[in-house]
Amino acid sequence: VIGSPGIFLHIWQFLAAGLYPHERRYVFWYLPLSLLLFLAGVSLAFFLVMQLVLGFLMTYTTGLNVEFTPRLNDYMSFALFLPLGFGIAFQLPIVMLGLHRFGVVSVATYVAQWRIAVLAIAFLAMILTPADVYSMLALFLPLVGLYFFGIFLCRYMPQGAGIGSPAVDPQG
Repeated sequence: VIGSPGIFLHIWQFLAAGLYPHERRYVFWYLPLSLLLFLAGVSLAFFLVMQLVLGFLMTYTTGLNVEFTPRLNDYMSFALFLPLGFGIAFQLPIVMLGLHRFGVVSVATYVAQWRIAVLAIAFLAMILTPADVYSMLALFLPLVGLYFFGIFLCRYMPQGAGIGSPAVDPQG
């Protein structure tokens, strides 16, 4: 965690050497949005969902006369992977923008298939969160909002030429 900024810097220097200047501009536009979305997901998981889930787990066993004693290994993996899953899931608008930009999915398709997307988001929220309704809803509701935010962003971003179209040389 401490060395990750340096690692990301080296990865960026490696990747930037092979990019055209107009491709680098996309990275400088998408990177702050991606970082903001990732941090929003991690914050939601860390400050809201973990408290809800731990509160639920601690009070769930009181009626059973069982003492709640979590193991350190289980708690650490829960505390690391839950925020990571939320941060990755919050990248949904970036993925939508990428698919739209490459011409794979149009805005009309996103709008027409929103019910299927909401069902897929519910399934994803069920898989990524522990087995309680509160954490599932805490991931599901923001992701549905982010889906419609992604549609809003795609509506105002220019669509690319699409996959399979002739390549354009940016140098002229």
